[in-house]
Amino acid sequence: MPAQLSFEKVDKYYQKILTKNEKLEKYADVSFSSFSYLMVVRSLSNPTISELASAMDVKKPSASTMVRKLVDMGLLETERSVSDKRVCKLILSVEGNEVIELGRSADDLFFGKIAEILDDNEFEVFAGLWEKITSNLEGERGK
Repeated sequence: MPAQLSFEKVDKYYQKILTKNEKLEKYADVSFSSFSYLMVVRSLSNPTISELASAMDVKKPSASTMVRKLVDMGLLETERSVSDKRVCKLILSVEGNEVIELGRSADDLFFGKIAEILDDNEFEVFAGLWEKITSNLEGERGK
């Protein structure tokens, strides 16, 4: 792979953004996988574990393990359904929402830096390519 296509410099810069944010120290043990689960819980608006597993394209026991971890970390809460006590809804805690917002602010800083480097036309092309790449990577989950 050509050196210019290496992700190393981009990753180092992004990690630098993350480490400069003092609030993130509190959530240093939140992995990318954990963050992904939190994002999906938010997008699904209080899903069940089965719905979360399906959206994450993982087996239910894997989703249950991650949910327990996130509950133990105080990032997720569970609530039993009033109509069916076997069903648990997943709810982001205040801390879980804070983790997502901190991640988004890091993304804003990162893409803001890219916007400084590129002119408007280049950034528009970059944004289109980024969308194409990420949407196709998401379709590859589990393969």
